[in-house]
Amino acid sequence: METINQKTALVTGADRGLGLSVAKGLLKEGWRVFAGKYLADYSLLEDLAAEEKSLSILPLDVSDPESVRAAAERIARDAGKLDLLVSNAALMGGNARCAVGGDAPVDTDALLLSFRTNSLAAPILTDRLLPLLEKGEMKRLFFTSSEISSVRLQRRTGDVRYAMSKTALNLGVRLLFNSLRPRGYTFRLYQPGWMKRVNPDGSRVAGAQIDPDESAEEALRLIREDRIDEDRLVLTDYLGHELSF
Repeated sequence: METINQKTALVTGADRGLGLSVAKGLLKEGWRVFAGKYLADYSLLEDLAAEEKSLSILPLDVSDPESVRAAAERIARDAGKLDLLVSNAALMGGNARCAVGGDAPVDTDALLLSFRTNSLAAPILTDRLLPLLEKGEMKRLFFTSSEISSVRLQRRTGDVRYAMSKTALNLGVRLLFNSLRPRGYTFRLYQPGWMKRVNPDGSRVAGAQIDPDESAEEALRLIREDRIDEDRLVLTDYLGHELSF
């Protein structure tokens, strides 16, 4: 049941995977959660909303500024504040994943869409939601990055659109950190691991390394707990290790 002191979060990319698992975890901890929905063929959020009265589903395409504006207006109308932004929505490689100079040319339209979704959405979302975050008490910003975002550790030749866009995300978060940390905001930059893909029925695809629910446990700990060194931006993985980025 909603209370006047209930903490409020927006989780983007909450249709499945880490976003859905984080949304579930926040609900269990008593949060009010606005969950961004993008995938028309997934109904896992609707199934969860039938059980959780503190969950509100928002149609949200983070690559579209108008969709972001509409989501912010809905949160402002329904909650009036925001304590936490979980910027998790992302596009993976798909049919445009290829090595530069390989057999398939880079799909420039897909590359630009990946940058709008994986990189530019972070500052655009934060800027649009800042009036609501200012009214919240927690002022915590969580961004889902990747192990392939590190320039220092990068050894791949493929994954052009995903790797480059996640590296750009890290820089964008650094710029946000420089601007907003002096105003009391705290940041979490998270590498969730190679997660099992979730099917529309909730089952997991074989392979990969870690279940989204397991990765969400560490993500929720990072969200929940304060650090003694909040003035330092770090990239943390699902094992709690700090990574170079």
